[in-house]
Amino acid sequence: AAFNSEARELGPSPRRWLPVTARGEMDTVLAALRALAPEGGTSLENAMALAARLSPGPDNIILLTDGLPTMGRRPGGQTASPGERVKFFEQAIRLLPAGVPVSTILFRMEGDPAAAALFWKLATASKGSFLTPSRDWP
Repeated sequence: AAFNSEARELGPSPRRWLPVTARGEMDTVLAALRALAPEGGTSLENAMALAARLSPGPDNIILLTDGLPTMGRRPGGQTASPGERVKFFEQAIRLLPAGVPVSTILFRMEGDPAAAALFWKLATASKGSFLTPSRDWP
């Protein structure tokens, strides 16, 4: 799945898990992933809501992000304060399916000082992992 202000599945068959042996469908998903470009705000809440609706539910979530969410479930104003971004993160985490480890790769950006600590806490609490590339990653 991918998310910005909305969350959407990337697979050719929505609401269905793909076996890793389904090469054609996996290639379609990977091509869709490669075609993604960052745009608009980010609603982690919508992404977690999508994960909670999957049936069967996920047994692991791997989250690639550049920082804390900039909006809640519905688009808000033009900018979000650091405190609002923390609030959006906390609202999103409440929607996580129970017992699912969340591993985060944080491509951190300047001006988001709380992101690393919050995603690390999420990884620790959910029994996931946390990784952030070095400052000169791009």
